Amino acid sequence: MPLARRPADLRTAETRQRIIETSLRLFAEHGFKGVSVRDISAAAGVNVASVSYHFGSKLGLYRTIFEVVLDEDQGSFAEQMGNVGRLLGRAGGERALLAAAVEGLVAGIVGRIASYEHSHSFGVLLARELALPGDLFELIYRRRAEPLLTMMTRVVAAAWGAAAEDPSARLCANLLYGQVGNLVFSRPVLWRQMGWDGFSPERADLLIRTITDLVCRSLGLASAKVPERGQTGPEVIQ
Repeated sequence: MPLARRPADLRTAETRQRIIETSLRLFAEHGFKGVSVRDISAAAGVNVASVSYHFGSKLGLYRTIFEVVLDEDQGSFAEQMGNVGRLLGRAGGERALLAAAVEGLVAGIVGRIASYEHSHSFGVLLARELALPGDLFELIYRRRAEPLLTMMTRVVAAAWGAAAEDPSARLCANLLYGQVGNLVFSRPVLWRQMGWDGFSPERADLLIRTITDLVCRSLGLASAKVPERGQTGPEVIQ
């Protein structure tokens, strides 16, 4: 999956994409302040003026990275949120459907971490911006963190029979979200401990099932069997 959208001119597109790919890696390794435009241009094999031409400034380049990655993922993310929302709308107090909603959220997050080629580098940038809020915090919070936390809070509240505005439900949602998101940072440790050399569909599925079970137990849904994929209709995320 290309990281950059391609303008009409192929040469311009290739230069732009190379700058984005290179700066994503450098920003993840050294942070925004630890990388200069000269560092980026040298690593990408372009002249310094190319960065200004395509992005205006280093901050403009940094913002573009987030916008492009989030835009590429938007269709999948919106589908995931819609599927989970429909499951919650049907669930009422039915615990099996609530457990399926948990699985849908977990599958979406793990799927991104396991399959997206830039997930680790972008995940580092994402986590850094959320931990040390900077210029991109509002963009990230509005487009990813807030909708995920809102949906997770709805799941928690439904499992507990509480209101979605309950502070305890919102806090629990944040803690559960943090546990799953920590896979971005713990990936090297996970691979070493499990003897893995990367993610495969089978390993991702094991992660999804294990995390889903853990979250369901924490919400008192342990006795509810998550329906097999495809058993709850089109709302279940494949």
